[in-house]
Amino acid sequence: MKRTLLCSAILLATAPAVQAESTDILTVWGSPVASNPDVITQPQMQSLNKTNAATAISTMPGVVLEKSGNRNELTVKVRGFDSRQVPVFFDGIPTYVPYDGNLDLGRFMTSELESIEVSKGYTSLLQGPNLMGGAINLTTATPKKPFEANVSFSQGFARGADNAYNTSARVGARNDLGFIQVSGSQYKQRFLGLPGSDDDNALAGSNGRRAHSSSDDKRGMVKVGWTPRETDQYVFTYLKQDGSKDSAPSADPGAKGKYSWWEWPDYNKESYYFNSTTQLTDGVNLQGRLFHDKFENTLLMYKKDGKGYDYSYYDDFSNGASLQLGIDMRERDLLSFSAHWKDDVHRAQKQRNGDILRYKDRTYSVATEYQWAATSDLDFIGAIGYDWRESRQADKGADDNDQHAFNWEVMSKYTFANQDNVRFSVSDRSRFPTQKERYTTEKPKDGSLGIINPNLKAERALTFDLTYEGNITDKWGYQASIYHNRVDDAILAHTVIKNGDRYFQNQNSGRVDYTGLDLGVKGEVRDWLKTGINYSYIHSDPKDVDHIDGLPKQKVYAWVKVSPIEPLTITLAEEFRAWSYNRTDENNKVAGYALTDLRVDYDFGYGISANASVNNLFDKSYEYTNGYMEEGRNFWLGVEYRY
Repeated sequence: MKRTLLCSAILLATAPAVQAESTDILTVWGSPVASNPDVITQPQMQSLNKTNAATAISTMPGVVLEKSGNRNELTVKVRGFDSRQVPVFFDGIPTYVPYDGNLDLGRFMTSELESIEVSKGYTSLLQGPNLMGGAINLTTATPKKPFEANVSFSQGFARGADNAYNTSARVGARNDLGFIQVSGSQYKQRFLGLPGSDDDNALAGSNGRRAHSSSDDKRGMVKVGWTPRETDQYVFTYLKQDGSKDSAPSADPGAKGKYSWWEWPDYNKESYYFNSTTQLTDGVNLQGRLFHDKFENTLLMYKKDGKGYDYSYYDDFSNGASLQLGIDMRERDLLSFSAHWKDDVHRAQKQRNGDILRYKDRTYSVATEYQWAATSDLDFIGAIGYDWRESRQADKGADDNDQHAFNWEVMSKYTFANQDNVRFSVSDRSRFPTQKERYTTEKPKDGSLGIINPNLKAERALTFDLTYEGNITDKWGYQASIYHNRVDDAILAHTVIKNGDRYFQNQNSGRVDYTGLDLGVKGEVRDWLKTGINYSYIHSDPKDVDHIDGLPKQKVYAWVKVSPIEPLTITLAEEFRAWSYNRTDENNKVAGYALTDLRVDYDFGYGISANASVNNLFDKSYEYTNGYMEEGRNFWLGVEYRY
């Protein structure tokens, strides 16, 4: 049986090495030949000291970190596509806040992850709807030994004081019948340390500490798996996260908006997931998923005039199920079908004990994909899919609204005798507008009021990708991609005059073209010296707005890993990011930057190791959004025990 669980792929020039134990890292649905994601594994995230999913993903070519100002959310842009256009999957389950349509990736700690995969070109339609710009999959670890355990603790320091700690623990066991695992983690931050050059900015904070910059994320997870046969697996996952976070005020005295700073006393998530794989016959494989996600958060927006705060409460949930059927055809051919259902429910209050607004969408998706081995070296993959969304309940006097979208994609892959390969893909994929885009009537960040537009259509992207992946020697590999993405019916906010007053309204009116290049190379100079570098270039051409905000034209990420003696490893990483526009309708720019990070690991043996790291080694002052400076130089000391 040709497995439809995708096999692992190596991310070029992102991190030191892909470890041998990570051979089962992908849980995304799709044909094996179509599996070409960029991957970063747990050992790589650890050596680069990336503690959350957003910063880990940003080390990949074609990906840039994006951080909203007063929302204090970490997301990413993938080849120009934002976080709503590139959905996030958690162990294959689509995960996002139902109303917003995206997720704060800064709340997902990497300590519980086995790997993160990003699909940028051909992205299998078998995964479900809204795959316009690709997909991100977070895969959690499972036990591989009869008994294993891992405990770690790291203490952070900034501006001469302890400012944060990060602790995690995981215990698991596996035998022929299955496995069980219990894990937990906490990342608590008392404050962010300011760069020394920002000490004189009273709006930023005082005594070297960024004002209102604390956060606390606690997470627990239980995974139970039953494996009655080698080809069958049934896994139940329970996940509970309790969080809180502050959003530091803008340090720009001319900042717009009526709020000085925001606070989330509750930022919680609770999930129940079931994943199954069943070998029905020698040539037929059935996979299934069933899930319930609950999101609860409370937002307090403190006013600049000092007259208290405005209140917002979300009590959202999603229910869903998916099936995929894979059928072996002749030789290496594979025919697959998938079907998905998902309900997204938003319940909100604008006042404590006030009226509850309620919205409900139901989305269906069906797709089929065929993998054809034309010759021993040449493969073709093609897929078609159909998605439809029903508006089951809407408030604010909005009419029910339904939308439909047809999607297709094709890919060819040629493998040379030396195992180099070249891939070319074309896809036309869509994304339904979120509830927020259809129903929002205000923008708290600047106090503007809006007019709803429940009949927004789906955005579409026609994408072309050409990628060559090869090896210079048995110790050096490289990857080069060129791409073009054309986005039509892009959802943009427009100014509308009503009764003489100015409002904004989201409309399908935009077209944006993205053309880019991703390059990467990595290898081994000596047994004790490994290195890699990746480079990303993107040109954006928006037709209906002035600029694309938060999208630098160029980004470079490089690392060097040195092991002068066997127990000692030193990893030096450098990131360069060019300037970007701060807003779509202004010419103000966010300055580029270069950051240096350093980490030292020492293995004492017997499963005990220690580490020390410095982030932002040269204490650079930098921002992703003007007025919201990031953390200055900070230090970490950690210990870890593995059994």
